[in-house]
Amino acid sequence: MTFRRTILASFYMLLAPLACSTAHAEEFRIPVYDSDDSFIIQVLHLALATEGGEHSIKTFEHTVTQQRTLRELQEGKFNIFYSGYSAEREKDFLQVNIPVSRGLLGYRFLAIREENSGVFTTVRSKDDLRRLVSFGSNSAWPDTGILRAAGLEVVTAPSDALWTMLKRNRFLAFPRGMNEALPEIKREGADAENALMLEPHMMVAYKYDTFFYVPRDKAHLAAIVESGLRAAYENGSYMKLFENHPVIKAAFDEIRTRPRTVFWIDTPDMSERTKNIPAKYWMTIEETDGLTRAGE
Repeated sequence: MTFRRTILASFYMLLAPLACSTAHAEEFRIPVYDSDDSFIIQVLHLALATEGGEHSIKTFEHTVTQQRTLRELQEGKFNIFYSGYSAEREKDFLQVNIPVSRGLLGYRFLAIREENSGVFTTVRSKDDLRRLVSFGSNSAWPDTGILRAAGLEVVTAPSDALWTMLKRNRFLAFPRGMNEALPEIKREGADAENALMLEPHMMVAYKYDTFFYVPRDKAHLAAIVESGLRAAYENGSYMKLFENHPVIKAAFDEIRTRPRTVFWIDTPDMSERTKNIPAKYWMTIEETDGLTRAGE
């Protein structure tokens, strides 16, 4: 009997790779908010290709609010979406627990009016930030709570009004992620009468990034993406994609050309699970050429 069990066990071990290779191929249906989000979709493609299994992606151009997207996700129109970290979304959905862009979304260039640049040359501390600088944000963005928790002045408005409000001096700085700022300032800063620029000496940063989320009854989808992302880190393909994406390369070129002091603030509502994501998945100030942490 022992011999027979050994033979059967060997047989099943031989079958296991075949079972994996013929597993059901999943279609990942994901809304895409902006053409600037190309890196996020490339990361998803990479994760699925690395994991194997002939999974596919179907994208939908989507211009409605994220709240509407969340309803449509619950209704089954989509089965995965991406968003800046939110404790509420982590609770309501399953979060793939690897940041999509190594935390670049939390490293914030400051879009400002050129005529206001002199204000920022006097900022030496967080107290100066609190006293001298007002920031623009959307009230629905988690960033708003992060900035306010640090004691910073925040003016809120709908997303599509914020650039206009910056040009009209309703606030002094519009914080934009390293993976957002350059395409946006090129697009929005072309108005000669209200010239905009990226403040060249400082940034605000906090532990924050885009994550993938899936409905709680689709745990197998989250497992596929997370396993693929971990494998892509291990084989080096993730970092190759990250370092060669044109928008990300341009952002690092910007900070090498114009080094910046980084004012680091806490992310108060982040879950312990997310705080404990291994450090190798996050970019750090200390390892980044051109960035220096400001003194407290």
